[in-house]
Amino acid sequence: MLINKNYFSKISVLNFLISLIPLTLIIGNLAVNINILLICFLGFAIYKFRLFNVDKKKYQYLVISFFLYLILITLFRNLPNLNDNVLYVEHIKKSFFFLKYLILFFIIFKTIEEGKLNIKFFFISAAFFSLIVGIDILIQIIFGKNLLGYTYNNYPSGFFGDEKIAGSYLQKFSLFFVFYISLFFKSSNKKFFFISLSFIFFFIIILYTFNRIPFFLYVLSIFLIFFFAKKIKLFILLAIICSLFFLYLHKNNEEFKGHINSFYGNAKQTILVAPGLFYNGYPNKPIDFASGHLITFNSGVQNWKENKIFGGGLKTLRIKCKYIKYQTCQSHPHNYWIEILLDVGLVGFTLIFLIFLLSFLNFLKFYSSNNNFHLKLLSLPFFLIVFFEFFPLRSSGSFFTTWNSTIIFFVLPILINIEKVNFFKIKLQT
Repeated sequence: MLINKNYFSKISVLNFLISLIPLTLIIGNLAVNINILLICFLGFAIYKFRLFNVDKKKYQYLVISFFLYLILITLFRNLPNLNDNVLYVEHIKKSFFFLKYLILFFIIFKTIEEGKLNIKFFFISAAFFSLIVGIDILIQIIFGKNLLGYTYNNYPSGFFGDEKIAGSYLQKFSLFFVFYISLFFKSSNKKFFFISLSFIFFFIIILYTFNRIPFFLYVLSIFLIFFFAKKIKLFILLAIICSLFFLYLHKNNEEFKGHINSFYGNAKQTILVAPGLFYNGYPNKPIDFASGHLITFNSGVQNWKENKIFGGGLKTLRIKCKYIKYQTCQSHPHNYWIEILLDVGLVGFTLIFLIFLLSFLNFLKFYSSNNNFHLKLLSLPFFLIVFFEFFPLRSSGSFFTTWNSTIIFFVLPILINIEKVNFFKIKLQT
C-alpha cells in the first residue's frame, strides 16, 4: 500500500504530467493547453500561495513584473478601442490567459527548489519521443508515408502533418536522447561513438525536413557542444565531418542546392540589413535574395517606433500593421526580439532580457565550477534550448504562442536552478 500511495501522490502525478510535455507538443495545442492547465491546478494545490515565494528573489520580481506589465500595457492600449475591433477584446483576454505560463514557471521553479522534480522522467520522455519522431520521418522519407499513414507533398513532417515544425522539435529535444542514452554505455569509446552517430542521424533527419532555421541552429548546437564538452571533441568533430560529407554527396541535388543557396542569401541579407531597420528603415535600393521575413521584421520595427518605451500591448502587429512599401501585415513579426519590443516596449524587453541574461550567467557559473562531465552534458540541452530560442537574427514563431511559451517557461526555471536540479536521480558516472 505504501508503494501505491507514493506512486499516486500529488508530486508523482505532477512529475508525470511534466514528462508529458514532449508528447503533447507532438499532439497539438489542445493537448498542450490541457496538460499545462492540469500542471497549474495540481501545482497550485500542492504549493498554494507559497508557490510565488522562491529563494531567488530577483527572478521572482522580474518574472512577475514582466507578466503584470504585459497585462497592464495591453489593457491601456486596447480598452479605449473596444468598440472598433473585436481583436482588442481578444488581446485583453489573451494577456490574462498568458498568466498560465507564469504559474507554470513558478511550479517548475518551486518543485526544483524543494528537490521534488524527477528530471529522469522528463529525460526519458524527451529522448523517447524525439527518437520516435526521427524514425517516423525516416520512414516517411523512404516509403512516402509515416507510421500514421500521412503522406507529404514537399517536405516530410511526420506526426506534425501540415505543420512544418518537425525540424524545430528535433532541434530542441534530440539532445536529450543523445546525452541520456549515452549514459548506458560503460565504455567511453562506445559512449562517445554513440553520441557521434546520434548527432549524424538527427542531422540528416532535420536536413530532410527542410526546416532551415532549426537545421542551422542544430548545426550551431553541435559546434557549441564541441567547445563546451572537451572530452568528446574528437567525436563531435567526427560527427561534423560525416555531416559535411553527407552534404557533399548531395551537392548535385538541385532541391538541396536551392534551399541552401536560398538560406545563405536570406541569412546574409538579414545580417546586413536587419540592424539598420532600427535606424533608417528598409533600404531604398535593390536587394538580391529577397526575403519575406525581412519585410515582416521591418513591419514590426517600424510599428515599434511608434511606442518605443512602453510598447503597444499584446499582438500589436495584428492591428497596427500597414500594407505599404516594404511593410506587410502578419500576426507577429517572426522574431522574438522585435515582437517583445513591439508589444511591451523597452520596459518589458528589459525585464525579460535580464531574466535570460542572468539565467545564462548562472548556467555558465555552474558549468565552469562543476567537475562531473556527465552532469555537465545532461545540463547542456536546457542551456542550448533557451540560448537558441533567443538567437537575435533568426526568424521564429510568436513568443506568445502556446508551443513556444510552453517550452520557454518550462525550460527557463530549470536553467535558473540548474545547480539544484537532482540529476543524480539519473545514475551518473563520475
